Amino acid sequence: MRIALDIDGCMTDDNRFRLEQYGKYLYEKNMPYMDLPYESELKCGYMTREEFGEFWDATFFEYIEQVEPIRYVSEVTHKLHEDGDYIVIATGRHGTTQKDPYGEKIRNITKEWLKKHDIYYDEILFSGFPKVDYIRPYKCDVFVEDYSMTIKSLAKEMPVLIFDNPYNRFLECENTIRVFSWYDIYRRVKEME
Repeated sequence: MRIALDIDGCMTDDNRFRLEQYGKYLYEKNMPYMDLPYESELKCGYMTREEFGEFWDATFFEYIEQVEPIRYVSEVTHKLHEDGDYIVIATGRHGTTQKDPYGEKIRNITKEWLKKHDIYYDEILFSGFPKVDYIRPYKCDVFVEDYSMTIKSLAKEMPVLIFDNPYNRFLECENTIRVFSWYDIYRRVKEME
């Protein structure tokens, strides 16, 4: 099988990491408490665009360099490879499509993070949005994704395993199965073969 795997929100608990970063930032700037933590910081009105830019600049690289993978990501990617499955890491991580030193830095950090945590893959795709347009040529049989808008567009063309997160908990969509762990992913993929 050809399997596409997202990183942020699937291989990492980016939600928890960013909530902690966000809480610290709000505290240090003496800003209001979070009351809608799963919404966009800008949409919630917590920050001006300039404040959000400052927050992003101060925390993004810490996140992509230091976030730990979810338990069993490495183990399951290696099992899938040993079973003969082909793995495409397909990330829409901010900045990765930029053709400049900033984009190159993010791509390199991302590849180093995967290597550091021994996460197996055959190819890596740094995509923009809609992600379905970028992954289509890879002819994947299933996609593991957490972002609701991406799930909706992908599910029109291939089965999607929705990696459960608070921000996608109420998403219901045809051609999807909700998964809660990496061994859930493994079992579902094996059932699809």
